Amino acid sequence: MQLRRFNLLKGKEIILAPMAGYTHSAFRRLCRRLGADRVYSELMNATGIIYKGIERELAYFTEEERPIHLQLYGRNPEEIAKAAEIVAEKCKPDAIDINFGCSVKKVLKAKSAAYLLQYPETMKEIIKETVSALKPYNIPVTAKIRLGFRKDNLEKIAENLIEGGVSLIALHPRLSTELFSGKARWKRIKDLKKLSPVPVVGSGDVWRWKDVERMFEETGCDGVMAGRGAVSNPWIFKEFKEKKEYKASFSKRIEFILQELEMMWEFMERERACKEIKMQIVQLFKGIRGKAKLNEKVMRSKSCQELLENLNEMLRIV
Repeated sequence: MQLRRFNLLKGKEIILAPMAGYTHSAFRRLCRRLGADRVYSELMNATGIIYKGIERELAYFTEEERPIHLQLYGRNPEEIAKAAEIVAEKCKPDAIDINFGCSVKKVLKAKSAAYLLQYPETMKEIIKETVSALKPYNIPVTAKIRLGFRKDNLEKIAENLIEGGVSLIALHPRLSTELFSGKARWKRIKDLKKLSPVPVVGSGDVWRWKDVERMFEETGCDGVMAGRGAVSNPWIFKEFKEKKEYKASFSKRIEFILQELEMMWEFMERERACKEIKMQIVQLFKGIRGKAKLNEKVMRSKSCQELLENLNEMLRIV
């Protein structure tokens, strides 16, 4: 098979990383408006797509979110390729990303995502099969990885992904077993950039706009992902673009939440959306004086109506 790779990134991009439970369409749109250059969807199970169909909440996106990577995970190369074809046909994303980085227990138990870091040849087959399946759709395949499962095996992993025909590699430079503990080893992003013929995106320990700038400078990467840092401070994108810190007021945070919630109702049942957004609210209240009481009020809201009343009350007393 003749490999065809895509020129995906337009300059140094700051990207919203995929975060389960957070990076749905509403949050992605708001981050794009704040300056995110590119966004990724939450994880979608390849087997589930084949046998049950595409889960609307996970695959839903608007034109405003482009360029968007819809992210899949699984363990079987043929299944992932088939699921990618279904997603390409029905959703027409800008790229399909294969997640080899998620280290959540239930995903590892299914021998998927980061579990496969132990088997670089299988990763290569997954990429190769998916690239082949998506050729008629002219959609590139990207991959999100970690350094390895229990040991650092980055060079072998990267070599197999590149041979498989990947068009971009996003690296979180920790082992799967480390989760988010310790310090992300940015030097390994630099190492990957030196050997990779495709764009490299770095992630890990990106909390402020100056971290984004520093990662670009220290690693030479082509893009920087903000995940946990963006969930607690989506204004990180605005800060990086304007090269100055932006301290979002309490009222701005409440307005953000209310706007996000209204957008969530487009693709999610109202009461469920109000439950889902509670963890987002806790993240956005970080650093706010009296956050414990505020969080308690949010978490104790028993209905959508009560949550909205509490948020609007907070807005009035600011």
